[in-house]
Amino acid sequence: MSTLPPDESQVGAALRRAGAQFAFVHGSRTAGQTARIDSDLDVGAWWAGTPPQPWEVDLPDGVDLVVLNSAPLWLAGRIALHGRLLFDDNPPARVRWQSDTRRIWLDERPYLLQRQKEWREAVLSHG
Repeated sequence: MSTLPPDESQVGAALRRAGAQFAFVHGSRTAGQTARIDSDLDVGAWWAGTPPQPWEVDLPDGVDLVVLNSAPLWLAGRIALHGRLLFDDNPPARVRWQSDTRRIWLDERPYLLQRQKEWREAVLSHG
């Protein structure tokens, strides 16, 4: 991994060449988080058609790509809520994805957190 973070404009250009319609930066490089100089750049991107696998997109070293079309709800929801928009070439699709994902995540989050708590308690009581 390089010691300098990847240039976000280069990452956005590479994602656009790969056909992504919009992308968010998430994780340690968003507001309120602490990123080290050698931290990866976490990016979530969405495709209008059949999306590529993350490893099929030619990105600079130090970029971790999440394909939003198939991301698990817990991750997509966090990106939809807290991600910083990197680029948006399809605002109607981005607004639809972001609002739907936020709504579903916020509706489901309490149930998922309760299930995680119950699972942890069960594991600890048997361990």
